[in-house]
Amino acid sequence: MVILCDLCSTLTQCAHSTIEADSHTAYHGQNSLKRQVLKLVNNRFAEVVFRTRGLYMFIALVVSMVIKLQLGGTTTLSFLIIGMAIMVTVQAFRMYVASFLWGRQAVSKVEADFLCTSGPYAHVRNPLYLGNYLIGLSLCIAINEWYAYALFLVSYVFVYSIVIPYEERFLQERFGNAYKEYKSHTGLLLPRLKGYDGGEKVIPNYKAGVLGEIHVPIFLALISLSIYLLFVR
Repeated sequence: MVILCDLCSTLTQCAHSTIEADSHTAYHGQNSLKRQVLKLVNNRFAEVVFRTRGLYMFIALVVSMVIKLQLGGTTTLSFLIIGMAIMVTVQAFRMYVASFLWGRQAVSKVEADFLCTSGPYAHVRNPLYLGNYLIGLSLCIAINEWYAYALFLVSYVFVYSIVIPYEERFLQERFGNAYKEYKSHTGLLLPRLKGYDGGEKVIPNYKAGVLGEIHVPIFLALISLSIYLLFVR
């Protein structure tokens, strides 16, 4: 009888242990599934923002100009000239940067045939995005309104707080330790004085860099002309 009771007790404990183990496995399985779903959703959202990354700052610019027009605001020729001088300088820099990517920077999907660590990329990982910030700032100077700065900064932070981590995850998976080492020696948006001297050297293609960016100065010229016609008094 005692032996029978002990056997029943042992079987009951085993059953409870099995149920707990199954519950524990199911719980972790559900968490794993949730993480996978969230990762997929985040990646899809990041893909959309990456494809449309140029749109948000353009919207911020247009909204700023519409508000200024509705309020009857004006600017001076001096502010426009200062803004344009910065635009021209920064756009020349962007063309120089693009030459190290052989003019392949204007893409709608994250991809990389090689890890570029030469030229400006030896000092900063996102020189084109740094250029975008400076060009946006130059347009704010030309518009000469506080809300232009505010709208631009909101759009810039929104876009690149999503796009940069998304790109870096891809590069980490694509290039592994090579990217990890490169990342540890370079700045995200602010250049480091000492350049990274590892990796394969890239020979820039200046013609491809200029042609790959030719649409940007045309766009900036049209925007500058619009600011001049609408607001300069």
